[in-house]
Amino acid sequence: MNDLITKTIDKYYRKKDLSEYLSKCQKVFFLPEEVEDFIENNNISITELNNGEIWPSSSLIFEYEKYVKGEFEVIYNSRLMISKIAPVFYLHHEFEVVNKDVNGINPTLDGFDTQPYNYIQAELELLVKNYFIEKEFTQLSFREMNEVVSELEFSKEITFFGSQVTVEHALFFDILDICPE
Repeated sequence: MNDLITKTIDKYYRKKDLSEYLSKCQKVFFLPEEVEDFIENNNISITELNNGEIWPSSSLIFEYEKYVKGEFEVIYNSRLMISKIAPVFYLHHEFEVVNKDVNGINPTLDGFDTQPYNYIQAELELLVKNYFIEKEFTQLSFREMNEVVSELEFSKEITFFGSQVTVEHALFFDILDICPE
């Protein structure tokens, strides 16, 4: 686990700096103008989760136009998570296609990866990465997001994240259960 993550977890979860935690959870993020312009020019829609809420992170889902060629149809999305309590972000890309297999169990086939599936996702990724790296944020990998944070103790009432807290839980969700609803 990198030092930035370790220091953040120590500060808020071990040393219990709850007033600063709540103060940081009140921050609001805005996308830079170049990203906004790119989104508009490429007919990308955005769904903002936790928008305006007191929460440890902001999450955005970028929804691209459906690609159709003959019978082939694919929907692409990208998900950006920005921590408010540590200068880190996570970005992954998603796809969904109709399952045309007559023996298929699910109506769609889908998946995600930190690597883009098309050039528009790649361009958006470059803009987002450049912006956050310029602001001295660190991009977390899938492995880092799923790393287990050991030796954290919570009251028995807090159980929504299971028996093992991950970096994703600690930096992007209110596992302290103190943010107002």
